[in-house]
Amino acid sequence: MEEALGPVIRSLNRSQSMRTLDGLALMICFAAPLCAQIQGINAAKIMESAPAGSKLPVQSAVANPAPASTEPLKIAHGFLYVEPYQTRFEALIDAKRILQWLNPLNEVPAVLDAATQKSVTAAATKQTSDWCGLNAGTHKLEGHFIGASVIKGKPGATLPFEEGAEIATNEAMIGFIWEFPTPPAPDELTLFWQGFVIDSKELPIRVFFGPKSEMLEVSTLQPKTTWKAQGRLPMPAPLASVPTLTAPATIRLPLATVLWIAAGLCFYGFIRIRDHHLPGGSMPFLATWILGAVLSWPLLNINLTGSAIIPEIKETSEAEAILTPLLRNVYRAFDHRAESEIYDVLALSVDGELLRKLYLETIQALTLDGREGTRVTISEFSADILKVTPSTQDEGFITEVQWTALGTVGHWGHAHTRVNRYTAKVTVSPIQSAWKITQLDVSEARRL
Repeated sequence: MEEALGPVIRSLNRSQSMRTLDGLALMICFAAPLCAQIQGINAAKIMESAPAGSKLPVQSAVANPAPASTEPLKIAHGFLYVEPYQTRFEALIDAKRILQWLNPLNEVPAVLDAATQKSVTAAATKQTSDWCGLNAGTHKLEGHFIGASVIKGKPGATLPFEEGAEIATNEAMIGFIWEFPTPPAPDELTLFWQGFVIDSKELPIRVFFGPKSEMLEVSTLQPKTTWKAQGRLPMPAPLASVPTLTAPATIRLPLATVLWIAAGLCFYGFIRIRDHHLPGGSMPFLATWILGAVLSWPLLNINLTGSAIIPEIKETSEAEAILTPLLRNVYRAFDHRAESEIYDVLALSVDGELLRKLYLETIQALTLDGREGTRVTISEFSADILKVTPSTQDEGFITEVQWTALGTVGHWGHAHTRVNRYTAKVTVSPIQSAWKITQLDVSEARRL
């Protein structure tokens, strides 16, 4: 009997075991959410019962958080600065892309040391000078490529770092600058761009003009873009008016007529002394004499002008009315970019050996620190005359003056401000019926 029922009993036991396992699985499925809920309730109770200020261990939901990415950002951005007499274009591209473009087979280093920076900028300068072109209307402008340099940060948010200091590749960009001489107020500028390297297909460009800006873009499909002024570009500031010296009226001396009349009188006197008669009588002689005077009137005319009337400057207010516009016009001269134009405007306010000295010193004072050499434009100027005394060398005057010059310049997408204050002794003299600065000795120069 047992042998006959054995298979049946074993089958029933297996069925019971399977039902038991299924029941356990079902219990686990229902128990798991319940345990999680109980655990959350217990945790909440623990937090409620914990004393204020106590620190409890916190378990992260992620056992092994992923490390932060150190992959450099892909950067390609341009900035077009439209100013009176000059337009400047700046482009920023991430250092990794430039390194891959320059040396496709080399591995990009994680850090750029001084030697790497020097070699990268030198190689980029040689191969990128023709990337940018600019037209004013239909006229092609002859630009000047300043060069390439290593820049830290992001477009519009660059960071200072010492030249030659190491910089992480993922924090570095390569900056390129071109300068183009332009009319004082161009109506239309067309930019051409060829710097699409590696996977770069677009270059967004922010155009700055006066206090305003707007966005343009070039791409591999449309590698040029046009900016139109539409009367929005501010005109360059005019020269300040300097008091003039009053000169007496000019006397015109007809030298040829005077010599003809003198010669006729001498001839007539000679005839009378010798008791000779005039050939043909006195009437023909007189008619010839008058006709010669009329014909010689426009010949050899000499303008005789007396010296200008030089007022004696004793009061600080009188000196300020003369010196302040002279100093202001010195800075206005550097709104121009061509050296010859700067000298021409500077010569209206400065004379003698001081002209070249002041040119070099002012260029240095208005140039931003760094390799790019971007120049500040003075927007605000004020001068305070401390003392005035007559000059012992001429009819001019000597002043002790303090002046402040505030300038701004856009660079890499943000504005730089520079404030310089000077204390100096300045000599002003009358030169060819005009007041000019003839001597300047700076006793203190501060950058605020």
